[in-house]
Amino acid sequence: MERCCGSNNRNEHDYTVFSRHTHLTLEYHAESVLPILENASKGGVLMPKQSSAVTNDVAFGFLPTDKKGRIFGFTDLILVQVVVGLSAFGLLTGAYTGSMLGSSQSFAATLFGNAFPMFLIAPIILFFARYGIDTFVGFRSSLGYKGANVFFFVFLILTLGYIAIALFMAGEALVELAVWLNMPSFFASPGTGTPFFSISLFAVTFLITVRGPAAIRKFNLFAVPAFILFLVGLIAIIVFGQHIPALNSLLPVEPFETNSRSLAIALEINIGLGFSWLPYLGQYSRLAKNEKHAFKAGFYSYGVIVSLAAIVAALSTLIAGSLSPASWMMPIAGPYAGLIGLLLLTVANVGAAIFLMYSQTVSFKTLYPKKTWLFSMGTTIPTVFLLLSATFYNAFGSFIAVISFIMASLGGIIISDYFFVKKQKISLRHLYDTEGNYTYWKGINPSALVAIAVSILVYWGLYNPLTFNSSNLFLYMSAGIPTYFAALISYYVSAKYIFKYEVDQVSNTVDAPAQETATTLISKGEI
Repeated sequence: MERCCGSNNRNEHDYTVFSRHTHLTLEYHAESVLPILENASKGGVLMPKQSSAVTNDVAFGFLPTDKKGRIFGFTDLILVQVVVGLSAFGLLTGAYTGSMLGSSQSFAATLFGNAFPMFLIAPIILFFARYGIDTFVGFRSSLGYKGANVFFFVFLILTLGYIAIALFMAGEALVELAVWLNMPSFFASPGTGTPFFSISLFAVTFLITVRGPAAIRKFNLFAVPAFILFLVGLIAIIVFGQHIPALNSLLPVEPFETNSRSLAIALEINIGLGFSWLPYLGQYSRLAKNEKHAFKAGFYSYGVIVSLAAIVAALSTLIAGSLSPASWMMPIAGPYAGLIGLLLLTVANVGAAIFLMYSQTVSFKTLYPKKTWLFSMGTTIPTVFLLLSATFYNAFGSFIAVISFIMASLGGIIISDYFFVKKQKISLRHLYDTEGNYTYWKGINPSALVAIAVSILVYWGLYNPLTFNSSNLFLYMSAGIPTYFAALISYYVSAKYIFKYEVDQVSNTVDAPAQETATTLISKGEI
């Protein structure tokens, strides 16, 4: 039988078997779930065509992608994956870096901090590309069925933070615009204007997203080009203006007491951004035409291109002397070009917030298909509380460092499970069977709990992102990367030698076709 996108006969047989398995839950039975989704979506606010589009997105989200659904080539994957990373998160990470370090160290910390964590977690892309499954389905093999659901709710909480950061940055841009237009002090003051504008933009984001994919796609026709224009314009002004010669002499505006401490904390913030893409790696790689395209596009998108945006942001912070991207525009570009930059920055971040809001809502409805679309959208409303003041936004450095801890731990667990414990031998059928091999202990894999406990000791022993206290070792080895390896090793030891579940006792012989599509191609330098 012909292999499709890295699958083999055993995997195709599993695909056929799982759809007939007697213990499949209702949510994951294709013939049962679609009527439920259609009926549930009628309780929302969607028109019939929009409801159908949402239903299709939800069903498509948890069913394995077949050959016809694998439509993305390398360029397609690059374009769809960089949109979110190039908005608030890349900019703000770069801004924090530029506030602590000079130009040359900012460049090094940003590039290494983003690229190396992606290098460590990117191999899991092969898992999603091979089996055509979404992130939260694939993670069941390492976390257990209930463990994967727990991870989803962690992801949900983090997404609220992502949405808040994007919208608050957009609100800051509108405050700068209000100042330029001489509007009343309520709108022009950061203390009142930024929360007002950011909450108003949340309402706009909600109203667009609640209408489903058609409205989102129309808005993105403006949002994606807006940010590309913003970033290209910023690069052009820095490169062709009078700023480059002065960069080496510019000093960071908010360094720590020593350069080594500034470098370590800036590096950790970038490492956090690099690891933060873990939950998104299965989202589009499952649609890739082949594993090679998926792997390369994932690494270049999140590990390289996002780094370039962060580097531009770091240089802009040095030039403007401000952490806020909204305050860069006028000093760097002048009043009229700055005005255009503020509008582009606002539209781009609203686009990022829409993407995040829709992703979270579809993921929630995937897990709970009987809930209405409007109820699922309601899970994003707590974001408003994070927009009432600048407190959360100003704690971005701590937020992204906490993400570094969470995602480094999970990244080590998932890489260890797929490549070293299970040796790339996953049963597609059992991923969808809640009484199958990945039940472990009451739906949770105890080896994952052991690895998380070890990760807590390692990360928080090296660095406390809430107080910025750290051990001397942190200055030389960061915290996120040692945590990744601690999780990887402790998970392997626990799974193989302590709990020893039958599903983890895989023989050393791996099917030749599977081995060829993953590790062999990497060793040959073909991916």
